[in-house]
Amino acid sequence: MNQDTYTFDETYHLELLEGLPETKTILRQVEFTLASARARGKHLLKYIHDDSLGKSKDRLRREVRRLLRVAKKEGRILLMIRGEDYSMTDSMTRYLAQRCPQVELDADMDQKNDNMTVVYL
Repeated sequence: MNQDTYTFDETYHLELLEGLPETKTILRQVEFTLASARARGKHLLKYIHDDSLGKSKDRLRREVRRLLRVAKKEGRILLMIRGEDYSMTDSMTRYLAQRCPQVELDADMDQKNDNMTVVYL
């Protein structure tokens, strides 16, 4: 494969607009996207958290990642990598790259982007 960048199976932009939708709605969206991706045979997802919200983005990121940690504990996902840790120096990222070598070509690799989370089903 000769590619300059890698496209994830699915990329979701989670936006918490001023007052709408509420965090609960976003969490239902995350649950739906996980189930939908699994049903369609997708394995690699990227969630982009809205970065224009100030303190609201921190709450959104924290809640989405809490939900993903629970999903991992329940066995619904295999791993979750925070954008801050998404680097080939991170053991989970290297584990993911062994299964999906194309992730090394992802433009977000090594960017320490706290506004994203990578999920492997």
